[in-house]
Amino acid sequence: MKRGVEDDDMTTNGPPGPSAGPADPIAGGLDRRRDGRMPDKPEPPHVEPPPVVPPEPPPPSGKKQAKAERFPSKLSKKERKALKDAYRPLDSWERYRALTDVLDEAIDLVDLADHKARFALVIMAALNVVLFFVAVRTDLVKEIPKFFQPFVGVYLLIYALVALFFFLQAIESLRPRKSQPQVPPVAQTGIEEFPLGIRFYEDILRRDVEDYKRAWREVHVGQLNAELAVQAHALAGINRAKYTALRRLYSGLKLMTLLAVGLVGVTALASMVGTARKVAKAATRGEKILGAAQRIASPGVREPSGIAFNPPSGHLFVVGDEGALAELDADGKPLNTTKIEAQVEDVTVHTPSGALILVSESRSELILYDPVSRQEKKRWPIDLGTVLGTTIVEHNQGFEGVTFRPEEGRPGGGVFYLTHQRAPAMIVALAFDPMAPARRLGGDTVLSRWPLSYDDLTAITWSETLGRLLVITDDKDRVLMIRPEDGAVEWEAPIPGEQQEGIALDGSGALWIADDKDKSLFRIKDALSILQQHVPGRGEQAAPAGGGTGDEGAGEVGGGKKKKKDSLLSP
Repeated sequence: MKRGVEDDDMTTNGPPGPSAGPADPIAGGLDRRRDGRMPDKPEPPHVEPPPVVPPEPPPPSGKKQAKAERFPSKLSKKERKALKDAYRPLDSWERYRALTDVLDEAIDLVDLADHKARFALVIMAALNVVLFFVAVRTDLVKEIPKFFQPFVGVYLLIYALVALFFFLQAIESLRPRKSQPQVPPVAQTGIEEFPLGIRFYEDILRRDVEDYKRAWREVHVGQLNAELAVQAHALAGINRAKYTALRRLYSGLKLMTLLAVGLVGVTALASMVGTARKVAKAATRGEKILGAAQRIASPGVREPSGIAFNPPSGHLFVVGDEGALAELDADGKPLNTTKIEAQVEDVTVHTPSGALILVSESRSELILYDPVSRQEKKRWPIDLGTVLGTTIVEHNQGFEGVTFRPEEGRPGGGVFYLTHQRAPAMIVALAFDPMAPARRLGGDTVLSRWPLSYDDLTAITWSETLGRLLVITDDKDRVLMIRPEDGAVEWEAPIPGEQQEGIALDGSGALWIADDKDKSLFRIKDALSILQQHVPGRGEQAAPAGGGTGDEGAGEVGGGKKKKKDSLLSP
């Protein structure tokens, strides 16, 4: 056959070759006829088929019909020939060309069916890849309500059965086929119109080379056309089977797509439910200890990363990672917002001057900002190596928190405390005058360094009432109460939020927390009175928390072992 037919086996019942066993009766008759020998048995009488009467050509229409009716003798020779050719039977070579066209079209249909089946498999693979990545999200599976999980299991079983049906139909569409041609008996067609089997590879291999060459020398055009017709008929059967399987294949694919969309919808719903649960749980974390938190959804910046309270005005200042500074009233309502640079992580108030000190993590700089004129005044680059007193392991981890503690006799009227997020997680106390000319801050400005066993130190604030530093460890979602004399962690408690990056106490005793991920602020009223109860010597002391492993656990962190870890290290 021609291109592509080898993939779908056919046979044309042609005469066998010498090595194929007993000779075919028809082929034997042909050989005896070629050799001039009489057959052992008389041949059946040849029955002449009834003469084919060409149908009467319909009368020409339009102008030609009118011309033929009025002036039949005036038709040109070309017009008469065209009318005759339109209704005459095909000659042998015309039938050969027409049959090869039919065969080519059938082969193209075979190729098209295979392409469509492979395309369906590609779509199926893409669907299963998506579902695989959904299935490995065990956290999403856990969020599906328990009463609904059996239904999801049945749903998945149905999907698996449909997938099995899909694959079986894909195999049925793509598998090689062997179709037995419907060859009419020689008595009906005559020996001159019987296919000899010289085109298809199985028929060819039934002969030896010499016999095959002899068959081509003696074949008649009628026999060749008969074989082409048989092959076209066989390919039609193959295509019918292929496209039947292909229709089933795409029906299964359509059903699988709908089921996959349903599974993705269930997963999305589970994700939404899980996210809502996590947000609700995060918002109520620490409620039993510090009290209920009020969530403020519009703090004036998109990603709040730091917050500070300004006692003279009673206002709050919030900075955002995206590069904005907002001033809020006592209720958390934005009053104004100013554009600053990105990656400013925290803000504090220098109480002697009323200026704001911002910390830029990416540039390792402190920035003096005038809240009245809303202008930057100066910058102090920080020498990380000498300030931290150690080799920097991760250069993309820098200072994330800053606060100011008033203290007479110090340059600038007090001490600045910086928190280095991780590697190392450390609190550094610096003494310098923000009103003096800007310079590089190095080891000569360091008063103390306190490496902590906690990680992700993202914010710090000073409470004059408590006489303590409050530090957020985002890794544990907790606030640490730290003694300023030696950096010892005296108490800790869980706090609300998902990614807490700012902390402050206002004049009313409310604790404010800036949450970068939740894009909001949390305010816990009367938190100061709760915190006072846990300052040693000022109120009831809670049981030791052992480093704070429980979500709702809080207590005094004591013992020589813990204090030894967080002891003061002089520069």
